[in-house]
Amino acid sequence: MSALTTVWKKEFRDAIRDKRSVFAAMSYAFFGPMLMAVAFFFLISQLTDQADVGIEIEGKEYAPQLVEFLNENGIVEKQGDWSENEVPIILRLPENWSTKIADAEPVEVELKADWSSQKQQTDIKRVEKAVQAYSSQIASYRLILRGVDPRVVQPIQLQKQDVATKGSKAALIMGSVLVFIILSVFWSGMNVAIDISAGERERNSLEFLLSQPLSTWNIVTGKALTASTFSLFGAALSLIIIPIIFAYVPLHEIGMNVNFSVGMMLLMFVLLVPLALFATALQLFVSFRAKNFKEAQTYISFLLIIPMAASFGVEFARLKNPILYYLPLTGQHQAFLSLIRGESINVMGTVISGIATLVAALLLIKYIARLLKSEKIVFGL
Repeated sequence: MSALTTVWKKEFRDAIRDKRSVFAAMSYAFFGPMLMAVAFFFLISQLTDQADVGIEIEGKEYAPQLVEFLNENGIVEKQGDWSENEVPIILRLPENWSTKIADAEPVEVELKADWSSQKQQTDIKRVEKAVQAYSSQIASYRLILRGVDPRVVQPIQLQKQDVATKGSKAALIMGSVLVFIILSVFWSGMNVAIDISAGERERNSLEFLLSQPLSTWNIVTGKALTASTFSLFGAALSLIIIPIIFAYVPLHEIGMNVNFSVGMMLLMFVLLVPLALFATALQLFVSFRAKNFKEAQTYISFLLIIPMAASFGVEFARLKNPILYYLPLTGQHQAFLSLIRGESINVMGTVISGIATLVAALLLIKYIARLLKSEKIVFGL
């Protein structure tokens, strides 16, 4: 333990001297959640925007009742010109509107817009809903005039009762935020892991370290603990910043709420400890196998696809296989989702996942220690 502590202190002191590397490691943990919060803020603003929708109405003189109905629902005729980045939303009413309505025949109304425009999606949907609501209103009036109860054409009325909690609703969008927490473990220790492996080999200090009366196990474990320290610091920074930032995101306006309690944050941090050791061990393995520093950076950049695929794949593919609770990465992700939803976590699955992650990390460290006994790895041949 004395030798291991000595290696850890030495590597940590060397790593913390590089201020740029430390800042780069922590920048992701800080700016990642902030960018997500800003994106959610603008998304909620668009979804809850009750401002009038300005459109062009061609042939409004043919259907004054429809135009009045649209105005009552916040669909008004646009004043002024469209900006260069906007595609006009045009509602065309035919000249035979009155005749068709009087003869109880379908009327073709044309809505011209750019359905691929993200900025105008909400406006287009509001126009569609307003026209459909007016169509349903006319249909009801026609049935009443003919002495038919409009409820005849609605034989089944489905009553929806949403039993979802605000926390479970929030999990639908907070799942992407959880990915940032998991990625912060991989990202925050990445530069340090590369520097104390491929970087030391380029500076020719790795040979001097290996010549000391230390086992390769102590050397590799000390390096892994150093990089894990930075990983856990980045994870802690994310866990502290996320509740502060999302306190200003108006999730309540869309019926969602997330309660970031201190106990939940501490439990998440504990679950990230074995994952941090596994992430740094994986990065050290890739870095030692690389020929030089730049090659290690390239390979580890591709390595970040693994946690992204594991997290986003499970979340968006809606995978429900029970084995996911027992595997590294996916087990932590499932536990985080349960905490966000306010549900009880799968204790056995979470414990087994943590143990499996820790065992995988230790086996990987042991294998790296064996690799350092080879001149091919030490000299990057």
